[in-house]
Amino acid sequence: MFKHYSVLLEEAVEGLNIKEDGIYVDCTLGGAGHSEYLLSKLGKNGHLYAFDQDQTAIEHAQKRLAPYVARGMVTFINDNFRHLKARLNELGVEEIDGICYDLGVSGPQLDERELFL
Repeated sequence: MFKHYSVLLEEAVEGLNIKEDGIYVDCTLGGAGHSEYLLSKLGKNGHLYAFDQDQTAIEHAQKRLAPYVARGMVTFINDNFRHLKARLNELGVEEIDGICYDLGVSGPQLDERELFL
């Protein structure tokens, strides 16, 4: 299991002023803490597009966010967020309601021993 502690979780997500049916992007999925909290604020018609270039992070997030995945509320994009516009356009997304970047250091990526409990 991926070990991760989200920093400024509530502050970052609450600052997005979430709309229940909104479309949001997490540009740095990582341990999925911000994504999970954001998804908990969305209604059944809300959606999250989650970017990460680390396949291990995406695999962990798919498990952690399984209830939201099952409801079709999240799309994982295995790419760097520098391709944000192109990748969203490929999916037919022209407008979003908010975007989150967690540009901090990822502990598990610095120390592979922390990847699994």
